[in-house]
Amino acid sequence: MGKIDWNTVTREDVIKAIHIFTNDNPEYPEPKSTFLLFEGKKLPAKHIRGMAYKEAHGIEISKSEYTGGMETVRFFRKLGFDVFYNGEILYGNSRQPVSNGSLPENPSYENLKNIPFKNPSKMGQKDTILIKATDKKAEKIKISSKGVIEQKNALQLILNRYFDCDIVCEKTFPWLKTPDEINDEYRLIYDGLKQLQGDTSFAKRNVVLRCDFVCESRKIIIEYDERQHFSQARYVSLSAYPKDIMLGYEKELWMRACKDIQAKDNFPQNRDAIRAFYDSVRDIECAKHGYRLVRIMHGQFDWNSENAECQIKKLLHVNPMHTKEMEKNKGMKIGLYLQTQTACNPEAFQRAMDIASNADFDILVFPEDCYCPEIEELWQLDIAQEDDVEKIRKYCLNLSRQIKKAVVFSPFDKYCTPYSVFANYKADEKETEFAVYIKHTMAESSAFDFTDYKEIAMEIFSPIIYRGYKIGMTICYDCNHALFSRMWGIKGVDIILNSTGGDVIYDKWYKYNKVRAIENHCYNFVTMGGAGTNDNAHTYVYGFNPEGGELPFYNLMVHTDKTNEINTIYVYDISLDNGEAQVENSLCQKEKANKHQDYFFPVKHMHTVLEQAEKIDTNLYILTCQENTLVFCMVEGLDIMQPEHSLKLLYSDKLKGYQNKRYILVNHHEKEIEQDFFETKLSVVLKVRAMENFCAVVLQSPNIKHCYQTGNNRTAQVIPVEDRYYGIDISRTSGPEAIWKNKQGMKSEWRKNFEWLIEQVHNSNTDS
Repeated sequence: MGKIDWNTVTREDVIKAIHIFTNDNPEYPEPKSTFLLFEGKKLPAKHIRGMAYKEAHGIEISKSEYTGGMETVRFFRKLGFDVFYNGEILYGNSRQPVSNGSLPENPSYENLKNIPFKNPSKMGQKDTILIKATDKKAEKIKISSKGVIEQKNALQLILNRYFDCDIVCEKTFPWLKTPDEINDEYRLIYDGLKQLQGDTSFAKRNVVLRCDFVCESRKIIIEYDERQHFSQARYVSLSAYPKDIMLGYEKELWMRACKDIQAKDNFPQNRDAIRAFYDSVRDIECAKHGYRLVRIMHGQFDWNSENAECQIKKLLHVNPMHTKEMEKNKGMKIGLYLQTQTACNPEAFQRAMDIASNADFDILVFPEDCYCPEIEELWQLDIAQEDDVEKIRKYCLNLSRQIKKAVVFSPFDKYCTPYSVFANYKADEKETEFAVYIKHTMAESSAFDFTDYKEIAMEIFSPIIYRGYKIGMTICYDCNHALFSRMWGIKGVDIILNSTGGDVIYDKWYKYNKVRAIENHCYNFVTMGGAGTNDNAHTYVYGFNPEGGELPFYNLMVHTDKTNEINTIYVYDISLDNGEAQVENSLCQKEKANKHQDYFFPVKHMHTVLEQAEKIDTNLYILTCQENTLVFCMVEGLDIMQPEHSLKLLYSDKLKGYQNKRYILVNHHEKEIEQDFFETKLSVVLKVRAMENFCAVVLQSPNIKHCYQTGNNRTAQVIPVEDRYYGIDISRTSGPEAIWKNKQGMKSEWRKNFEWLIEQVHNSNTDS
């Protein structure tokens, strides 16, 4: 082939190519950084460029024969098109309107980052817009025939994770077969399809039907409906369903899709009727036999996306199952006793215990430094002495028996060592009767002080088993460090219970505990003590689901929707969890520039930073800045959601010899980040990574870029962009060195055991 002459390709050729592309949706490599902007859409620039050449010359050229990137940008700008390149809009050289569907003279791209780019060959859809069936203004539903295998495989992986590998594919049941006789609920369906088809050959008798995905322990069946399922025959069968049938999908939406798509499969001639009849049998027989059949429309979601598991939860409306021994139909009810010092007397204690004993919940959780009438006796005991532990055990089991519930009780010992006790007086042979957790941080005496810590740590972090749930405990400030909750997370706990002393900054504790739930994919509950001597006691309860969503509650003593009514018991019922995530409460936090700006990190061109720095290990770089050593910890993509990836870099042995270290975590994403995932999870996780590690955190992705830093009181600060840079105050980025030093409640010598715990978590992930 001769030299490619791009000068002969006109704007009209490009517009023709765009129209062909939007109608045909051919397969093509997903672009990374370069998009053609046209009528509010983001289009694959390099691919369109090649199509335009074919329109001009009638010759198809290979993508290997021309480049993308800046060369393609210049090509389109020369013809007056606007281009989105590496996160920046580059306007065309000609802004005059052109007929035949050109861009408006003054286009607005303020919401460009929110315009999704979807490759139909990878997502298995064209421009599928899923809306409520009742939305009359909605666009016509379209379903592509491409990408089915990829999407179905991705869905299977998610379901296996979600249901702890309790998923079987292509499963059959003795009762799941076409009827021997047409009567009752099948009569109208049969008659309708007969009238449509003209014969009865579609209704074969006693045909055993298979199911796409089955979770037997939950009695859930999931069918994946491809384009061919949305036919006229299927519309007829759905219209004839019994009115009282229980379906796990929106029938009206499926009927609407049938009307919009009208798929046809004429091989054999009655294939549409057969498929519609079989689908109807699955729906009816599953409902009759106590199974919930959920249908998923191909293209309804992208099952390769970061937010796919969240979509499963919304679709199925069930809680994840981490153990097959979990009681199936009854959720755990957690009672959180918000006990302040104003209730530290025998009368108030007994009143609360009487209420607890007559209430319907499973575990009563006390705050750190809690009260009971025998508390002074407990203060004289040593949690390290076997005889004293036995006394603690007897007292807590008696308390459990008194209120007829399991308890989490959190006092101090004689050396001011805070600890929490789980006690269940009615434990069976499969359940935990007694367990002890010892606080690690912000204490006069810590678990880290034990000479045999490495031996006792595995016992401290041994999950509690109660009614099939796995439970872990933490105390107060331990929730400010991801590692301690993560020790429970790698053991697959369903619930973490935190007992806090109280008098905290609400937003600080909110963020930490929300993230502890997200990163460990478990429920997380917190109750507090504190002084409680004024109207604003800064004492709260929290309850988060595995997505970080706030859980509903009720107060046993006071009718209130507040979470800070002191000296009352709040009850959280896991069975009421809707499984949904929630937008971060400080998502729109006001940006604040640093008064002192010692280092300027580029918003774009991160590679220039790494080119200047010295690589000392995988994903670990250093750069001398004045008298400081800047440490760049590169955390790729979703690895940021698991704290051990960050901690392994921050505490690397390779950094031991460097002085005056200042730490910057860089979370780099190759692909665009879904807006919902960012707003509900990633944003708050990144803020907490800055808070808990006393460092700066930079988010780099094609569509979202942010910088966070530890603020006052270890809260999160959002750094604005100034002249294409983030101005970072490196005096507040001293990382581990700021945490592990001799100060109130902390000791520098504890760091050694902390680093040992990091290795345990890291090795656990490696082994798995």
